[in-house]
Amino acid sequence: MVFFCEADVLGHRIIDMSSLALGHTFLPPSLGVRPQALKLRFISPEIKATFFTPHVSLETVIQHIGMQLHSLNGSAGPIVYKAFVGETASLIYSPIFVHQDMAHDAIIGKPLVSVPRDFGDSLLSFDQQKDWQVNFVSTLCPNCGWDLLAERDSVALFCKNCNSAWEASQPGLRQVDFGMIPSKEDNAFYLPFWRMNVQMEGLEIQSYDDLLRGAKVPKVMKEEEETFHLYFWSPAFKVPPELFLRLTEGMTVSHQREDFERSLPWASLYPVTLPVSEAAETIKITIANSAIDKKMIFSKLNEIKIHLNESLLVYLPFIPSGIDFIEPHSKICIHKNSLKLGRDL
Repeated sequence: MVFFCEADVLGHRIIDMSSLALGHTFLPPSLGVRPQALKLRFISPEIKATFFTPHVSLETVIQHIGMQLHSLNGSAGPIVYKAFVGETASLIYSPIFVHQDMAHDAIIGKPLVSVPRDFGDSLLSFDQQKDWQVNFVSTLCPNCGWDLLAERDSVALFCKNCNSAWEASQPGLRQVDFGMIPSKEDNAFYLPFWRMNVQMEGLEIQSYDDLLRGAKVPKVMKEEEETFHLYFWSPAFKVPPELFLRLTEGMTVSHQREDFERSLPWASLYPVTLPVSEAAETIKITIANSAIDKKMIFSKLNEIKIHLNESLLVYLPFIPSGIDFIEPHSKICIHKNSLKLGRDL
């Protein structure tokens, strides 16, 4: 059987949900807890079995899961806009065998359901001669050959020898634009954020001034701020949802300084666990959260089109203060335990 497994954040919990990726409705609709309870392994051409091609798209599965999560939250109203941020999607094959017109669970040998005689013939199988092996990329800096630094869950790798940053791509490693704001404090703790410049269609927000005029921000605009470029900010790391939304809104409306240094902090680097493609999905939510006229914004959210022009990975200094980290410019506070929770998301 072919299943998509979708992992998403709901409140402070991780919800692993699976959905059948074949069009045959007589098969079980879900894997239940098996993806968590049983050991998974990668598919290889050496496995002697037939692997059916999925018929249901990942987009359809995500829409279905979104409706399920909406129901679990007990929300009766319509969904205005939804976005899955930081999700992990996997294609999981669960083994069955057919004997005497009955599909059996190949793990416990229990009969599941009767199947049509042409069940196997009606499905296309994957070409197992394709390269299904896991490919590895050398973590040597393409610039200087030095060892790249990254933790296991990081999507960005760093070279402190030539001050460069890299991310995995289909051909190998691709360079990432980055910067940092140095701190005079010896105990500064650096956290990564994405600064995104976008082109927006369907909403007249083109500058920092436009954003603040429509936002619930009691801030007096200085003359020089009226010409500031509009950048949307997002954490480049995972934290619980409430804090994540507070950070995206707070960092965006505070307008961070632009005097970045193109160098890496010599302090230990907190891993980049959220790619910029996922961070860009938060932009509409940031606009909605900060807006005064929410009714108008909500009616336009699904019509707004956002195109990412450029992104910059920025390490910002946070100063430890008791159980919190505080960013000096925006005064945004992050509880230290929230970072620990985020590593498990």
